[in-house]
Amino acid sequence: MEAIIFGELWKLEPLCEEKKIRWRKEMDWLLSPTTYMVELVPKKQNGADGCTFEIMTPKPRSDVHVNLPALQKLDSMLIEVLDSMVDTEYWYVESGSRADGRSKRNGPRQTKKWWFPSPRVPDLGLSQFQRKRLVFQAKLVHQILKAAKSINEQVLLQIPIPAAVMDALPKSGRASLGEDLYHAITTEYIPIEEIFLSLSLKTEHSVLETMNQLEGAVFAWNQRILEGKNKKSPGRHSWNFMKDSSTELDKMSMSIERVDTLMQLLKSRFPNLPPTFIDVLKVQYNVDVGHAIVEAYSRVLVGVAFSVLSRIAEILLEDDVIKKPNTPMATLKFDLSSDVYLAGITETPPGHIRRSLMDQISLVDGRLDAVVEKKGVKQLRW
Repeated sequence: MEAIIFGELWKLEPLCEEKKIRWRKEMDWLLSPTTYMVELVPKKQNGADGCTFEIMTPKPRSDVHVNLPALQKLDSMLIEVLDSMVDTEYWYVESGSRADGRSKRNGPRQTKKWWFPSPRVPDLGLSQFQRKRLVFQAKLVHQILKAAKSINEQVLLQIPIPAAVMDALPKSGRASLGEDLYHAITTEYIPIEEIFLSLSLKTEHSVLETMNQLEGAVFAWNQRILEGKNKKSPGRHSWNFMKDSSTELDKMSMSIERVDTLMQLLKSRFPNLPPTFIDVLKVQYNVDVGHAIVEAYSRVLVGVAFSVLSRIAEILLEDDVIKKPNTPMATLKFDLSSDVYLAGITETPPGHIRRSLMDQISLVDGRLDAVVEKKGVKQLRW
């Protein structure tokens, strides 16, 4: 539905009325089943004879009806942002011929995506008012993206892993992580930030593979902890055996906490990663219609918000190139045309800080605080 209405959102401009009507109609179709999603809750009632008894009464399903109003509000805010893109100082030109596939471009920057319209700004660049307005809109859309992504992550946590595929998942944390990463995670004195910097995260595939390994380890440890708690302690087991088992479970719990912290760092640094292997399985085999609707709606809004944010960043970058023609593109650490960049990874030389899309917008706007770089040490900013 996102692809049909918004397409790839090549231009930062208001949606036509026809697309708005179609979008609202399709959202109504998607959300219509939620009207009938209820849960039964006990309620006390007085009978005619004065006796009090309990009956089960229907109540709107809380997990669905709490998230849907929030998502609808985020949806409206995104449409309002696009509607506000009128009387702008930027415009678009075609980057090349879509018929013959030529990649010729008549601008200061070149892109691999020749089919994308290219943003243009006046010869003197955007006015201060227009630039501040775009940066404000970027920050607003960034908040929308984070809110929709948070709802999506919460729903995915509620969806159980299908029993049919549990056998395909790793049976131990060591098997999932590999010896080096397993040793780093289980060694308490190694900081999580140091582990993060030691990871090989050169491509989107490598980041996603690392996320899959971490999620597999968490699943394996949680299964071991659950099995350990469900086992009753027979009288014939010695106290030493019980103590050793409890210590092992505590170590697993501590390792899970460290892995969760590392995963949050990865998600923060690479905000537009594809779904992990376990998340894909959850969505594919999910049988709960309520979870499916909320997950799909939030995922679509995340995609639309990121597209809007990317288009704003393109215009700001074009403005920066116009106003600072002598600035080498490499120093901007900013290539919106790169698929790798759009995944949240900037291809910067060793020793430079990798920044997320919102950080890049702040950098181009000249509002990013000075970063202290020590020799041989990379400092993280979140």
